[in-house]
Amino acid sequence: MVRSSRTAITEYLDNLDGNPTLTGRTPREKAVIHMMQRRAEMMLIDAVDDYFHYATLGLGPALRPWRMPDWRGAKEWGERRGAFAVSNMPYFDDLLNKRPFLAGERFSMPDITLFAGLMFADLVGLPIAPDLAALRTWRGRVNEIPSVKNRSGQSLLPEDLARHRATA
Repeated sequence: MVRSSRTAITEYLDNLDGNPTLTGRTPREKAVIHMMQRRAEMMLIDAVDDYFHYATLGLGPALRPWRMPDWRGAKEWGERRGAFAVSNMPYFDDLLNKRPFLAGERFSMPDITLFAGLMFADLVGLPIAPDLAALRTWRGRVNEIPSVKNRSGQSLLPEDLARHRATA
């Protein structure tokens, strides 16, 4: 069987040793984690992805027929999706004012999704507003987690941002 959903893959890998740390241990933890995962996907990362592909040059002309077909209003729709992503950042800021991580007391799958979504948002020019202090603080804390801090090939360098902005 092929696993292709990011949630299914994470669930599978996290439970291989019988001690899940990212997807929850109790039914309540699992439910809250999955709820927050869907919110991080729908409210941020999916909207940033739509903004990138429809309101900017995206991945360029080679993928345009597949990912960015021409249709009237596509750019405007992409811009609305980008605005939607930005408008949802205060929701996550509010949650993170009340608890250390999206689903509660421990780092879990939706934190990974939100962190990646915010990196993607930075890349495409949708940064976190300065007044979202809890979201910024959370991001700094997550960036210090050893598995995040020691990642390779996933840091956005100033030249990466400049290159994207030059082609947008």
